[in-house]
Amino acid sequence: MARIIILTFLITSCDIISHEPNYQRESNISEQILDLQFDSDIDEIKLKSGKSFKILSNTKDSKKSILLLHGRGLYPNEPQVMNPLKDGLQERYNIFSIQLPVLDKNSTYYDYQRIFKYSDARILAIIDKISSNHQDLNIIAHSCGAHMLMSYLKSNGIKNIKTITLIGAGAVDKNQIADEYLDYRLFRIPILNIYGQDDHGSVKKHAEYFQGLGNNLLTNFEIRGADHYYTDRDESLVSHVKKWLISH
Repeated sequence: MARIIILTFLITSCDIISHEPNYQRESNISEQILDLQFDSDIDEIKLKSGKSFKILSNTKDSKKSILLLHGRGLYPNEPQVMNPLKDGLQERYNIFSIQLPVLDKNSTYYDYQRIFKYSDARILAIIDKISSNHQDLNIIAHSCGAHMLMSYLKSNGIKNIKTITLIGAGAVDKNQIADEYLDYRLFRIPILNIYGQDDHGSVKKHAEYFQGLGNNLLTNFEIRGADHYYTDRDESLVSHVKKWLISH
């Protein structure tokens, strides 16, 4: 009986550990990537848990701000989606790009689902920070960042958010199933859903659902020739996002 109890304790302990972000990997990202960022300010926010996370920001005398949420296992200035958006939009907007929680390499969507409460806390903290000093917050989320944003919205709603742009939303691993899609019509704010012509099947499934909602606040757009990371199509991505934001 004692052996069974000990074994159960060890399994439970390992399970708890596996459901936390990989803070060491996140620290390595900060040292190797963020500290080499010369055209943005680097700050951090400390959470009630005692943990903190990094923020890249480019601010100016503007009432309009953008919060960027990166994809799975990446970082605030990753070169394929986040950095092109930051560079393309910073002339008009205050830009904030945060480090979302990461796991070990090769972790799946289901693995990341288990740490959404940690991303919820970070998104809440940065929205509170931005809203205390700026107006008109627009959120742009890519891939797993979109999943994390949806998790946040389920618990906290759209307070202080003016628009949402989803890029490659709905992405999951093969043989995995995304959470039930939200009814975006209920948010009553403009939402843009962008996906690539050569994007994942799960992303296209989400786009079909989005299109089927048939609401004038919801805009669905396919970028021709684009994959999930907008390889060689980042200029088209930035151009369309910019035009849509200006019109809203």
